[in-house]
Amino acid sequence: MSQPTFFQPYISTAVTVDSSLNSLQGIKKNTLSSNPNSYLLAGTTGDGLAPPGYGALYIGAIDGATGSTGSGSGTWYNFSVPSTWNPQQTSCYGPDILTSGSGPAGIGDVALAGTWINSSGTTLGWYYKGSLSALNSDSSGSVSEGFQCFQATTRNSSPANYTYLHSVDGGYVAGNYTTSGGPIGLSLNSGPGAGSFIYNPLSKSQINIQYSDSAKYHSAFGIWANEDSSYTVSGGASYEQRSSRRMKSAVSTVSKAFPDAALGRGMLADVDPITGIAKNIHYYNYNNASSDNASLVTHFQGIYYMGSDVYQAPFFAVDASGSIYGGNAYIHRLSNGKFSENAIWQTFEPTSTGSALGPTSVAGDANTGIFYGGQPFASIGNNESYLLAAQNLK
Repeated sequence: MSQPTFFQPYISTAVTVDSSLNSLQGIKKNTLSSNPNSYLLAGTTGDGLAPPGYGALYIGAIDGATGSTGSGSGTWYNFSVPSTWNPQQTSCYGPDILTSGSGPAGIGDVALAGTWINSSGTTLGWYYKGSLSALNSDSSGSVSEGFQCFQATTRNSSPANYTYLHSVDGGYVAGNYTTSGGPIGLSLNSGPGAGSFIYNPLSKSQINIQYSDSAKYHSAFGIWANEDSSYTVSGGASYEQRSSRRMKSAVSTVSKAFPDAALGRGMLADVDPITGIAKNIHYYNYNNASSDNASLVTHFQGIYYMGSDVYQAPFFAVDASGSIYGGNAYIHRLSNGKFSENAIWQTFEPTSTGSALGPTSVAGDANTGIFYGGQPFASIGNNESYLLAAQNLK
């Protein structure tokens, strides 16, 4: 089970901003292309958490080349949400390829989702459906057609200070709202008054996800449209902070690095996007630690269906000593519709340039994420052995 090849930093140089905190937060495989190594990557050129920053899209192969617009042999676009919104920052999280066309790598229309910061410092969500080519060199925000602004409503019916639209697939968006900020890609988006939802761009409505479990907070970072018109989400469930001595170092590490993180487990669930009702909910601890072992923080950052009833979820985990891990979890859908009790865990090993501790999204053989130290990476490998192993999970 070989390690992928990491390319880092994987960034756009098409625009110049006063920040080194670039990020990659989403990926979709370009099935329109005859090249198996063709992807649409989404992220931020600049700071993903605060001004300045622009939405970033990479279209093409994941490789070690350097082009005129940045890393890789493909093409980078940088764009802003409409200038009429008076944005201070734009960040792109979730991409989806809708149609073929005359754009780069044969892509026509896309659906995109992310966050933007207004003049008052509020983090809002945005959704775009339209031409990929229209966003080329649009860092001034001249394009308004196809954009929607969205601010989530909290449990007490007040506007959320932080709205995150994470992932888009099959016409719906998975999102979260919180009452306090913090690192986006690696945090759990949880805290007092937090919640997860499905956003419907057609009705411009928020459908809160309804979970039938005892978790205090839930997050939904990834969404996948299945072939039977059902939807599967990935994320996590967080609980009351435990007082175990073994947890103290992990709690300290997480709270310092990721202010709005909470202890919990990775989650997969099927969600009805119309009613919000979740079923087949299942939780995972890193390396399949027993459920009564509270020494782990595990969170799923996205989701991809590999085929053969196997789902892939990039994860972030912290153990009792405060060590941080990242990689992909492989989970089997059983014949009864439920998910396998355990997962196969692919943990990314440190490389000569550091540790890939924060995978943010996955599409089969490819990942996006953040290395220790903050630089974004894109990786490519062969995950067939994990796919085969996961098919045997019960």
